[in-house]
This record gives sequence, C-alpha cells and structure tokens, in this order.
Amino acid sequence: MQSYKKKLLSDQRGFTLLEMLIVVSIAGVLAAVAVPRFNNAIMLANTARVQSDLQVLNSAIVLYQAEKGEYPTAVSQLGDYVQDIGNVRPPKGKCSLRKEEAIDVNDDDYGIANGEATCEGKKLSEFGRKEN
Repeated sequence: MQSYKKKLLSDQRGFTLLEMLIVVSIAGVLAAVAVPRFNNAIMLANTARVQSDLQVLNSAIVLYQAEKGEYPTAVSQLGDYVQDIGNVRPPKGKCSLRKEEAIDVNDDDYGIANGEATCEGKKLSEFGRKEN
C-alpha cells in the first residue's frame, strides 16, 4: 500500500512555469483584441437606442403640436402619445456622433429644444456613425 502511494505521487506532473506564461500571454492578447470590439459594440447599441427614442419622441411632438397647437416644453407632456413615458430614459455610456467624437451620455432624461427631442443637447440628425 505504501509503495502504491509513492508511485502515484511520483507520477503526477503539473504545468511548468513556461507553459503557464504562454497560456497567460495568449489570454492577454485575446483580451486586448476583444475588449475594444466589445466597447465599440456597446457604443453602437447605445447610439441606435438613442436614435430610436428620439425618433419616437419627435413623432409624439408632432402629434402633440397638431392636437394642441403648440410645442411641448417637457418630455413628460408626451404621456398621451408615448406609452410609459416616465421610463423613457437614455442609456448611460458612450454614443457616436456623425461629425464629432463619441460623447458620454449622462442625462437622466431626454429634452425638448425648438420643437425637437434632444439627448445631451444633440438632435436626432447628429447621432450616428462618424462621417469620413
């Protein structure tokens, strides 16, 4: 019984330091490639959501103006035209703009300026992929 345990323990092998370094470096290279792509995908998703929300809000503003004869001054006034208007909020994070670098969206709510819905003071036409 004693010799069996010694033989079992002597046959066990682990990974060498070199093998571990190679695995860790490969994982680091993969992470360095994947993280920027993931961040870019999140930015594109945030931009698409802001564009969609602003389009819906702009449609609601047109309906409001047609019915009441004036433009709303706050997004909360669009409750008759947008379902669950209290929960329509911009996503937190970066969004891409057509003519500028990406911006960080920190506002808790969309706004209305000159009869158009805005996010961080920017109109729907300003959001999208950067123009070359």
